[in-house]
Amino acid sequence: MEIPCLSRNLRNFSNPYFYSIYSFAPRSPFLLYRFSRFYTILASDSAAGSSLICNSTSQSVPSLCLFERCNGGTSDLNLALFRHHYRSCRAFSSFSLEKRQCGTGNLNVSKRNVTSNQLSNIINIIRENQEDLESKLDSPNVRLTNVLVGQILEMLNKHKISASRFFNWVSVQSCKFPCNSDVYSLLIDNFGRLDDYEGILPVLIEFGLKGIELNHKAFGFLLPLSNEHSMKLSVVKLVKLLNEAGGTCRLSGIMALIEMFCSLGSFGMAKFVIEITEKRSSFYYIIVREKCKQKDFEGARCTLDEMRQVGCIPDAGILNYLLSSLCKNDKFGEAHNLLEEMLEQNCSPNSLTFEIIICHLCKIGNIESALGYLDMMVAGGLMPRLSTHAAFVKSYFSSQRYEEAYQYAVDSSLKYVTTQNATYSLLATLHEKRGNLVDAQKILSELMDAGLKPHFHVYTRLLKKLQVQGRGDLANDLKRKISNVSLQSGIQTE
Repeated sequence: MEIPCLSRNLRNFSNPYFYSIYSFAPRSPFLLYRFSRFYTILASDSAAGSSLICNSTSQSVPSLCLFERCNGGTSDLNLALFRHHYRSCRAFSSFSLEKRQCGTGNLNVSKRNVTSNQLSNIINIIRENQEDLESKLDSPNVRLTNVLVGQILEMLNKHKISASRFFNWVSVQSCKFPCNSDVYSLLIDNFGRLDDYEGILPVLIEFGLKGIELNHKAFGFLLPLSNEHSMKLSVVKLVKLLNEAGGTCRLSGIMALIEMFCSLGSFGMAKFVIEITEKRSSFYYIIVREKCKQKDFEGARCTLDEMRQVGCIPDAGILNYLLSSLCKNDKFGEAHNLLEEMLEQNCSPNSLTFEIIICHLCKIGNIESALGYLDMMVAGGLMPRLSTHAAFVKSYFSSQRYEEAYQYAVDSSLKYVTTQNATYSLLATLHEKRGNLVDAQKILSELMDAGLKPHFHVYTRLLKKLQVQGRGDLANDLKRKISNVSLQSGIQTE
């Protein structure tokens, strides 16, 4: 009979981790690359003679089960031959290839949901890499989280232990794992620490198809390299893989490389990455931001000049970042000069540009100068943002210039009608928090007399405080006025 022979030759198909890989094979860009390696191993097992259905602890195949779950939909193999065993696998669930798992954010690996002993036991199980690794991982019954997966991957990377089978196991446990950029990136780092560049490419391709983005943790294996020459050789090799993989992994991977080098102060290596990829504004912005974080504002300005020389014109976004960094570090003269350059050059400032300067001046109590920049802003045809008005009100109030704070709210409401509700509500909040409940009540009353509703949380908080302090008359007046405003049609400003 042919079927028993087939089952002997393909005994490893009983492993649910194999099914998970094979189920997306018809659509996978690296099917032949991986499956040829499977077939060689499977063929060598033909002498084992174990039954497909009975063998539930067969050796796991040495390839990554990345995303797709076994759903019986493949046409390349008659899975009906193995349907009974296939249905008995508890870990199987359908998972569409088009479903994107591109969670972002950093994992706080310091918060553990397992003990140190449990974590050590898991690492030892993976290190031993025995035939029943997956069943041993099942036994501790530890609740999987992204944090725990990240902790384990970091430990495996630290000790240069292959994470492939562990990642297989995690992927089969739940379609939600892994779902964080750190986890995906740590897997790439694992390949790098094992010097398995060949294994990185198919994973990058699949990640790219899923819309996954990498971060700097993907390339930690580069850091121990001894000299710049070896570092550059490895970077060239990595960039080649990223280019070949394409998709979201290419752009995010290149940016992650630049970010990593910048955070280490290796700006020469960061610029080397740009040289061998493309001169792109977003790549230069990473360098400018890191220069600002390190308070190297001259270096940031030089990088902006380099951008212009290669035809990348800085936009208001990156210039605003530099402007904000200068103000935070009390370099207002340089910030003013930068604003003048923006006015003279091809990059027009926006409302946020002026707000950065206005907020800085208001913070240090120089309201008069801030008003001058407000006039300059309006003369340039720019509309102040609500947060700009808030900066003035708060600055007047913190300087105990309460009448001027009120007058600014009145004047700004006349010029910019849409700001009246927010400005009056803010002023009432400041009085309420300071204990000036009567003044806060008058401000909200004035707002509602104009047919506008105050922010509801401001109204309710003040109402409760008035009632607690026995000012029922003022509280009832607020209730009556807000009822009248609610009855008015077409004027319901929040």
